Amino acid sequence: MQPGGVLAIVNPASSSGRTLRRWPDLQRALASRLPRVFSGEVEFRATEAPGHATLLARRGLEHGARLVISIGGDGTNNEVLAGFVDDDGHNRFPDAELGLLHSGTGGDFLRHLGRCKPEQAIAALVDGPAHAVDYGVARFVDGSGRAAVRPFLNIASAGLSGLVDYHVRRSNHLLGATATYILGSLRAIADLSAKRIVMTIDGVAQELPLSLAVAANGQYFGGGMWIAPQARCDDGILEIVHTGISSRVTMLAMLGKVFAGKHVEHAQVSMARARVLELAPCNPDDVILLDLDGEQPGRLPARFHVVPAGLRLRAAGLPGPAHERD
Repeated sequence: MQPGGVLAIVNPASSSGRTLRRWPDLQRALASRLPRVFSGEVEFRATEAPGHATLLARRGLEHGARLVISIGGDGTNNEVLAGFVDDDGHNRFPDAELGLLHSGTGGDFLRHLGRCKPEQAIAALVDGPAHAVDYGVARFVDGSGRAAVRPFLNIASAGLSGLVDYHVRRSNHLLGATATYILGSLRAIADLSAKRIVMTIDGVAQELPLSLAVAANGQYFGGGMWIAPQARCDDGILEIVHTGISSRVTMLAMLGKVFAGKHVEHAQVSMARARVLELAPCNPDDVILLDLDGEQPGRLPARFHVVPAGLRLRAAGLPGPAHERD
């Protein structure tokens, strides 16, 4: 790739394969408009396996790509973002830009910015401007029991959400994003067993029961659940949501409220704002699963911190958010 060029990475398996059908039209639109603005070549690459988007993004950036476009859902965006950062979570390419074009199951980060038509999304990629936004970094234990580091653009969480991811991966995504995540949530609630953790917020620790803990850079997760209504992606702070609800009946009732952001009014839901969140199970034998941008990469213990203005981003609706709750 020539320095200053554009790399577009598409996940053809996203949105249950529908992206593959949309891809020819998207490619033609991007190929006709991007060269008018960017001096280098425009290269299109399709992912072939999990993790491939990270490798493609890193190689493109190392060869001088000015803009890397992620075409898929939140998981694809996460993989492409991982191509920007090193093993410590630092952005190796601060002058390069990440562009987002939604075509996935959840699309919750772009829901935070406000859904738009494909023409508007492409115009934001081509005409900009890029905005400096925050991203998060998670340190956790991966599925093999090794220490791991991974960035997140939207939301990191633990507990119920990790179980939801487990069930969503085994669901029929043809139901659509919201139905898929609701079904996954119902199955996760049936498996719910609150465990005790030590939660440390900006250095202040307390022992609590955990059903769900969220560190939010964006407002939505789970296919449209308005989990963190006050979160912003450009304020240098993570919005923290915690509940230790153990009753399945209460959690089912909460599920009906979270799409409108009304769960925050419940007495057993606490909210905070922090730069660093740490979660560790009191019993080291307890397996508490993580969610990072809709993917399930590992388990607690984990540490999440925000990197203020650490990424240059092109997407329709920036700086967002689309909605704010009073």
